[in-house]
Amino acid sequence: MLKHRQVCPGKGCRAIYQDLNEKLPVGRDKFEALMRELGLLVKKPKNYFRTTQAGLRVFDNLLIEKEVNRINQVWQADMTYYKTPQGKNLYIILITDVYSQRIIGYGAYERAFATNFNIVLKRAINLRKHEGTVIQDLIHHSDGGKQYEAAIYQKTCAKHGIQQSMCYYSWENPYAEKANDLIKNRYLHFWKPKNLAELKQMLKKAVIHHNQYQRKTALNNLSPRDFEETLTTQENLNQDYLLKLKPSKPRTRNNSDIFAKNLEV
Repeated sequence: MLKHRQVCPGKGCRAIYQDLNEKLPVGRDKFEALMRELGLLVKKPKNYFRTTQAGLRVFDNLLIEKEVNRINQVWQADMTYYKTPQGKNLYIILITDVYSQRIIGYGAYERAFATNFNIVLKRAINLRKHEGTVIQDLIHHSDGGKQYEAAIYQKTCAKHGIQQSMCYYSWENPYAEKANDLIKNRYLHFWKPKNLAELKQMLKKAVIHHNQYQRKTALNNLSPRDFEETLTTQENLNQDYLLKLKPSKPRTRNNSDIFAKNLEV
């Protein structure tokens, strides 16, 4: 238990039980009850800080009833903040491959500039190309942050044939939001980096550990990296894994006026 918390301080008791259940003489509920008695449950910090700098949402949501069945089909991107012990706000940018839930692009910066967002996007593209995977018919999904609408960002997407998609609400960008939550609240919240240099170092450490060791129920209890390994070595193992995104029709640029009128009624 303590060994798991050393490398991932905010890892929940249920996630730890999944890693250890074959070695434990008790069931999940009994294990969680024991952890509660010992005061080892994790308290999740509250987040009231708004980071999105809203743009015009120049792209429609392309994930309406979207079915995802491979990597490099949908990436979700988002920005979150980290407040240092001295009270300074720093910014973290992440890009997650929806199918494998692997964080493939990341960076920490003092300012939320579009150039920094573009650096993270290029890192994700270069990583996938270095691994030899094909980027084709890829959808890049994000919230309505103005950085994603910047000319430099659109230019990079267009250069690599990436379609951009945007949402109006955070629940329409769930994999990016979840990645933010895990990195901040399972790692950084406990490690407490004091400055940008430490944040960059610890962010890298957190992303590597998440990708390699954080098991996902939807991935047959495999980590993102292990799941991607099976796609090339044991294709039949995952042939039935089809990810169906939010079925309800969210707001788009074309139906936002109708949505607003309905609110007024």
